Amino acid sequence: MTSVVFGVRLDELGSVEQLRGVATGFLDGARACRIFTPNPEILLHARRDPGYADLLRSADLALPDGTGVAIVQALRSRRSVRRWPGVEIAAMLLRLAAERAETVALVGGSSDVAERAATRWRALPGLKVVVAGAGVSIDEDGIARSMAREDETVDVIRSAAPTIVLVGLGAPKQERWIERHADAFPSVRIMIGVGGAFDMWAGSRRRAPRAFRTLGLEWLWRLALEPRRLPRILRATVVFPILALLDRAG
Repeated sequence: MTSVVFGVRLDELGSVEQLRGVATGFLDGARACRIFTPNPEILLHARRDPGYADLLRSADLALPDGTGVAIVQALRSRRSVRRWPGVEIAAMLLRLAAERAETVALVGGSSDVAERAATRWRALPGLKVVVAGAGVSIDEDGIARSMAREDETVDVIRSAAPTIVLVGLGAPKQERWIERHADAFPSVRIMIGVGGAFDMWAGSRRRAPRAFRTLGLEWLWRLALEPRRLPRILRATVVFPILALLDRAG
């Protein structure tokens, strides 16, 4: 099933098994497929930026992330909708890649964080993880400020020949980077924006305990750790649901 928020399609999957099946189909395909995880901030950006909305609509799979999105979808459809944080999708993809003895590339993050995140996952038998573009400064259009560094990142990925690329640049940079490079790597079958996943895997940012995540209160955990996030959290949990529910056209 699908729904639409601010003109952006959101797909609905109910289980990890379903997601795994879709991902396996992508890996066995003949081209790079794009997975995006629109959350309230991403969708609010799309509401005021038609070009970004078009980019999000190009996704082969767009899974809802964030409590605000889940609330809106539940109120619209009168049924619960599963949230899909990028960090959870990425973890599933890494385990699937390990089973298939595939290579995964991590793009973005600081050099130290990306390498620590990669080291954690290299412990899985059969999995090869390479780091590309760590520490490279990317602008809002997904373009490296130094073309030489962008070319270097592309070369590293092509040389490693991964089947999955996890892009941790934050929105909207990561989606725009994926759009720019979706056809640049013959080996790649899945590209996904994963936000702050590298920080969590590296241990530099603590994810909310499972109880908070189950109750949809991950935002409260983040607020407790980073009070300066209050304006962003208010936009995600108050402003977004109101605007989305008033947007009858989707």
